[in-house]
Amino acid sequence: MWRWWVFICAVLFAGTEPLAAASYLDENPDEVFATVYQQLAIQLPRDIARDPAVWNRLDQLKREPCDQKSIDDLGLLLDKLGYRRQAAEGQYNFVKRCGAPIGALHKSVDLLLKLSDYPMALEVADEFMRRAPTNHDAHYLRGVALEGLGDYGRAVIDYANAIELFSADKTKINSGVFLHMANAYAKQGRFCEATTPILTWIAIDPARRDNSRSRKIIADYESQGNCAASTEFQKERYALHGANRVVTARAEINGVSGIFIIDTGASYVSIRTSLASRAKIPISGNEIKLATANGMTKGKLSKADTVSLGKLRAKDVPVVVQDLDDKSFGAGVDGLLGLSFLSRFEMQVSGGFIEIRTRKR
Repeated sequence: MWRWWVFICAVLFAGTEPLAAASYLDENPDEVFATVYQQLAIQLPRDIARDPAVWNRLDQLKREPCDQKSIDDLGLLLDKLGYRRQAAEGQYNFVKRCGAPIGALHKSVDLLLKLSDYPMALEVADEFMRRAPTNHDAHYLRGVALEGLGDYGRAVIDYANAIELFSADKTKINSGVFLHMANAYAKQGRFCEATTPILTWIAIDPARRDNSRSRKIIADYESQGNCAASTEFQKERYALHGANRVVTARAEINGVSGIFIIDTGASYVSIRTSLASRAKIPISGNEIKLATANGMTKGKLSKADTVSLGKLRAKDVPVVVQDLDDKSFGAGVDGLLGLSFLSRFEMQVSGGFIEIRTRKR
């Protein structure tokens, strides 16, 4: 009898041994994270989704679809694992859905540029610009995308804005933006204008930047554009007046005379619309922002065939045309002579005078 009892017990308890705990590796990530993939408009290979760190971030986004830290972490992980496109598109679509963070758009454009996907990079950069129109990085990244697409004219405008909108110490601007801007000019065959970004970069910190490498870049552009207006050494000297040490001088734009403030802090030669009309300066829709002592203003970027200050002369000089009244620069003043002209020469301030002279070659 006892044998039958043993047999019955064995049968009854045969299936009661503890089962192994179910693992997330047994789940299909395509099904588990279907809503996350739909929201981010991406699809990950199953082995990548099963990476513990990736799984964790996807799971967090499943529970909190607008968790900014999770999308940031997921983007970094996918980039590291070699899935840059999914990282870029996921961050872009996250911002479109959740409205933030803006930094995700920066990372998205950067990744797309590394993939040389310039059309998609431009689309994301446009979104970045729409949400942060005064962000200098947005302008720079869109400039790179436009340059990659061969739209060099628009790229120049974005690079100009990126430099002007950099509100911190301009010595901290990466040299890349100046080099890109110079290249965008050169690609249009505008070699003399291509020297301006490099010369401006040098003028911001001449002690460290005026070296053989930067001079060679300038010399190459000048040679291709036949930019030298004169081979003779020339100089002009002006007294610094008043507490603000303001210097005004008569200069010519395309042969049309006017009174200008010599302003080493201004990026461009700036002129009023009335003078631009008389000097036959072409005015297009290429509007840029300008950083001034009184805050941000705007103007239209163009070019003067020649700018002359006494015996000093330069050709193909970038100028900004501003729609201002007669008193905007000061009574009787037609504009500013900024670095787009002055950087073509050497400058020295001493003993109450500023001397501007031909650069040594």
